[in-house]
Amino acid sequence: MTSTLTYQLNRLLRGSTPFVLTLLLALLSVVPTGISGFAIVTPAFVSISVFYWSIHRPYLMSAPLVFLIGIFSDFLTGAPLGLTSLMLLVIHGIALSQRRVFIGKAFLLTWWGYLLVAFGIAVISWLVTCLYSLTLIPLTPIMTQFFLTLLVFPLCAWGFGFLQNSLLRHT
Repeated sequence: MTSTLTYQLNRLLRGSTPFVLTLLLALLSVVPTGISGFAIVTPAFVSISVFYWSIHRPYLMSAPLVFLIGIFSDFLTGAPLGLTSLMLLVIHGIALSQRRVFIGKAFLLTWWGYLLVAFGIAVISWLVTCLYSLTLIPLTPIMTQFFLTLLVFPLCAWGFGFLQNSLLRHT
């Protein structure tokens, strides 16, 4: 293999890191834990990843990739096909449009921004699910998932930041 081909392959692999990582997080979200009721309130790792990478590396987390991640997630969870894609595309669009607000600012501002976006997505998801099932679904699991997601956001953001600084510095 020539050095140019090796360089291009290395760049492709590094550039696909956010997409592949988000797919792995989607898989992680459906792994059975043995904890009763945890599947309902598993933190939304995929939405955290889409939000983070849409702000920090938007060219590596494009809308078509977000759509594919959503479809993959719907297949894994059994959600109505396209619902997760729609929600992730909304998160991606908001993060992308507000990118200048978050870049270079304190982490608390990004966390606050994610809180607002995630709360809106949680409420919209609950409404759509109620309409889809034609029944009033309890709000407690949705809010529990929302709060768990907020609690793990700093840890995920730190991990993504570490990955970005060490692996994606030259993409």
